[in-house]
Amino acid sequence: MEIRRKKGGSILIFRIIQKAMKMDVKFTIFIGLFAFILITTKIIQLIEPDTFPDYFDALWWVMTTVTTVGYGDVSPVTVGGKIFAMTIVYVVGIGIMGVAVGYVVDVYIDYKRRKETGKLSYKGKHHHVIINFSRRSKETIKELLSMNEDKDVVLVDGALEKDPL
Repeated sequence: MEIRRKKGGSILIFRIIQKAMKMDVKFTIFIGLFAFILITTKIIQLIEPDTFPDYFDALWWVMTTVTTVGYGDVSPVTVGGKIFAMTIVYVVGIGIMGVAVGYVVDVYIDYKRRKETGKLSYKGKHHHVIINFSRRSKETIKELLSMNEDKDVVLVDGALEKDPL
């Protein structure tokens, strides 16, 4: 009975890893970061119960460490806690956090690039549409925006490579 549980547990972990590998990489990184934070919080609390008497204190330390803020108000004091911090939390945690932040920045930059190059679809209502861009339409757009601050202006011009405004 004991052997089956261990075998079933390892099979379950293998299946979870297999499913994670099939998911979107960005989603997997964020789920992995969340799981890493929760698990390392519990581990450091178990290694150093005097330094981290409750889960929130341990979570505070893990979060300030993986975000590289590191206030220094609490830190591991035992050799085991320090080794865990240096090998797992610093290397893996800061690495995963860096990748996650990189993905967030990547999404913002991609949105901005698509908006500037006109590749972003517009789904709003009650807006003005200007077709083809010229010096005159630039003035018209400025005037429309100043008169109707609550309305958007959509510029349609296939010859433009980038938003002229």
